[in-house]
Parts: sequence; C-alpha cells; structure tokens
Amino acid sequence: MSLSRIRTAALVAVVVTAVAVTATQSASARTVAPRKPKTHTVQMITQAGKQLFEPVNLTIQAGDTVEWLAVSGSHNVGFWKDSIPAGAAEVLAKVMPDQIAPLLGERKPVKGDKYVVVFTGAPKGLYRYYCKPHINKMMFGTLTVQ
Repeated sequence: MSLSRIRTAALVAVVVTAVAVTATQSASARTVAPRKPKTHTVQMITQAGKQLFEPVNLTIQAGDTVEWLAVSGSHNVGFWKDSIPAGAAEVLAKVMPDQIAPLLGERKPVKGDKYVVVFTGAPKGLYRYYCKPHINKMMFGTLTVQ
C-alpha cells in the first residue's frame, strides 16, 4: 500500500472516530426534561334530568391533578375500593381532601365549586368512580392512570 493511501485511510479513520465521539457526547449531553404534571377538569353536570361526568372517561399520568368542577346540580366524587388498582385506596385516602366517608369526597353544591385530587404516587390502572347522590341515576366515570 502506498504512503498516500495509508495517510488517506488514517485520515478517514480519525474523521470517523471524531464524528462517532461527537455523536455520543451529543446524545449523552441531551437530557429529557421531566414531564410537568397537568391539570385535567371533569365537569359534574345535571342536564335535562340526567346527571353526568364530562368527560366520562379520562386518561392521566401519575402526578397529574384532576379537578371535578360543579357545573350544575349538587355532586361529589367517590371511589369503590374494589374498583381501583391494588394499593390505590391507601394513596387516595391520603390525597382526597374533606372525605365524608372512606374514599368519598364532600358534596359540591355550588356552581364553580371544585373537588381537587392530585394523583401523586397513584398506582397505574383503571379507577372507577361515582357521584353518591346520583348513583341510582348511573352517574359513573372512569379514570385511567398511566
């Protein structure tokens, strides 16, 4: 092999190595910013004789906040212990404010009132909830924590 070809091969090897090192350093220097928790609103509505949560199904991330907003009527939010993920009852017992019974929040009778739960440490899975005053009217909702 001629000296010229050896120099060219050596130069190519140096350039390839430099590009690879730079790419590796760039990739390791990039950090993914932590996801900021989001706030989600579920409306509690009485409309044309029907009581409902809107949206009826909501997907959130652990650490997000859910605000149940009284739009019309008098409502509350409760969770069935057998309809939430394992370990969730203990978490909800700590993060649900003003419980009138285990896993049952206080009523919000005034338009604009909110019942707020921060799902910090909440196990992933499906959470089924209800409005106690309107349970016979099938006022149910589901929350999926991812």
